[in-house]
Amino acid sequence: MTTAASRWEWLDFDEDESRQIRDFLSQQAEGEGVDPLRIGASVRDRMADTLFPGTSTQYTRLRYVILAPALLSKRGVTLEGLEGSQAALNTAIDLANRSEKGVIGRRKRERDFVRLYWTAIGEWKLLTSVGGDRRDVTVENGWEAFRFSGRADEDGSPLSEARVRWDPKVVKLAGDFWKRKDSKSPNIQCTKAEVDYLLDRWLALAKEPALAALASQVKAGRVVSKAAYPWDVAMTDHARARDDLQRAKAISMVCWTAQLAYNCALVGRARKLEADSAEAAWQKKAGQLDAMQEKLDKLLGDWQKAVVAELSDLGPWTKEETWEPLGDRSARRFLAACAQRLVDGKRDLTSRNWADSVRKRENSVNPAPKLAHATHLATWSGTPEMANRWDFRWKACVKAFMFDAENPHG
Repeated sequence: MTTAASRWEWLDFDEDESRQIRDFLSQQAEGEGVDPLRIGASVRDRMADTLFPGTSTQYTRLRYVILAPALLSKRGVTLEGLEGSQAALNTAIDLANRSEKGVIGRRKRERDFVRLYWTAIGEWKLLTSVGGDRRDVTVENGWEAFRFSGRADEDGSPLSEARVRWDPKVVKLAGDFWKRKDSKSPNIQCTKAEVDYLLDRWLALAKEPALAALASQVKAGRVVSKAAYPWDVAMTDHARARDDLQRAKAISMVCWTAQLAYNCALVGRARKLEADSAEAAWQKKAGQLDAMQEKLDKLLGDWQKAVVAELSDLGPWTKEETWEPLGDRSARRFLAACAQRLVDGKRDLTSRNWADSVRKRENSVNPAPKLAHATHLATWSGTPEMANRWDFRWKACVKAFMFDAENPHG
């Protein structure tokens, strides 16, 4: 069985990377910090993909989207030697950007940023399938496409078309990267030409997502990266994206409420278990429950302020159909009921009503429910379980991308 640790042991972290990977693992790995109510993948991630297609909580700096094809295009780079080529480029970038955050490979030089950023390359259509099969958009085919031009078979006849095709502007940007005087000590920030191209790619995304709307704002010279949440960005146009962001705000509030109620119930159950003199994992660190309570109290204070300001927008979310296509039917029913409690004024998240609700939800979807079984509860380390408000990759990725787009070099 593959554990979370073994699945991701190839990652190396600087402080910024570490924060992002902790967030990523808390969303997807089995074990501590998982999604106990099972609403993350089907609600949070679907909404994040709707707002910001091609992004990931693992992404750090925007220029890696250009550096990946640039490296694949470099003469002499082979698929077999790709790890070594990445290590060399990672080293050069690190040495040239010692004060910058989000530099990949700072501790493990051979870290694979090409495959890491491949989702963005495909989603933003820097590389496309000639035959329309997205499965063709692979690193191997991308490398091959840079070397395909002019190749012939043994008889001298031109070979048939490659399976994938790079956007001609990507080919030019990749070539320009190696022609620059600073290619041996490259800046982690994008050039103006790279930013302009990527903004245009975002604007061309289907269904005009929030990422496209943000690109429009940046192209107009507006600063969006200072916003605490994506829905705080003022938009005078892009009505569809504006509506999606308001939906995301309401979804975030309802789900945050459920998650905080769960954490309140978790601490309450842990206190009772401790009172019964039972042994538990959190006891390995003195004062762990008190520290957890302190964190939770701060989050509850932030939540109280936010829910008062946002309560008037939650009415539609009391209906299951409003949640479609997010989540499955049981998740939609649970979240609609959570919204209804808020609208009805039931805002004491430590109450029996809320505790029963999250306990039943966890018991119905989680094979190791902590609230219903003392054995599972005793394995809890005493840290919050997804207690922060969702921002749909804003702080983990998109905000940094916007900052880089606002501040090109050269």
